[in-house]
Amino acid sequence: MHSRIATRRIAASAVAGAAALAVLAPTASAMDATAYLNSTQAVAQAEAKQPAQLTVKNYTAYLKHQKTPEARKALNAFTKLPADKQARFVKYLQNRNIYKAFSGQAKGKIDRPLKVVDSYNKDVKFVTEVTSKTDQAVQGKSVEWISFTVTERIFNVPVTSETLNLRYQFDKGKVTDVLRAGSEVKNVNAAIAIHKGKVARRGHHAAVATASTVWTIYPLVKSFGKDLDKVQEVASGSGTWKAKLATR
Repeated sequence: MHSRIATRRIAASAVAGAAALAVLAPTASAMDATAYLNSTQAVAQAEAKQPAQLTVKNYTAYLKHQKTPEARKALNAFTKLPADKQARFVKYLQNRNIYKAFSGQAKGKIDRPLKVVDSYNKDVKFVTEVTSKTDQAVQGKSVEWISFTVTERIFNVPVTSETLNLRYQFDKGKVTDVLRAGSEVKNVNAAIAIHKGKVARRGHHAAVATASTVWTIYPLVKSFGKDLDKVQEVASGSGTWKAKLATR
């Protein structure tokens, strides 16, 4: 772990991963997983109980346990894969080097959607998608919004998507107000829990509006190794934008 602070932060992300821990580690019940979230000592105990690795069997159980549309779609696609691809799939999920490489970078113009596909290998791809729009003017000032998503796909099955949104108002080439900024994560990678950090927004009386956030990734299986951080950023103004997701 990065530090004692990082150890405390895992307690928050463990809420999202508690169900996964309960499924992947039969010795820890869902009640146990919830009970120890507020204690750093208990977090350390949770880490000690992590399974050594993710398997086809416990990944299938994990997907069945989740109640999200993303998990249902992943389960349907995963179970249709032949056995050799299922085995490769779960190896990719717990490969820290792949998630460390998971990134995206692009720039463009408002009102022009963009999609870029980068291949990690023949089975794993990182898909960058940006949508943006100029809304009707509010009190004579233009409003623009932008949504920036990077998705990891394995055998074309989405396993993790991280999204950053920004909405701002501008007039005569200057940002007059940053109206809203937010983030969203969708994750069906049972090897990791993803902590959603705060979204910082800036740009009032500037040429561009910006939004940024940090995603902290914590392992749920020992094979993934140590945790890591990713930074996601978007900057936009006067009809153009640029965005990136990268490991810190």
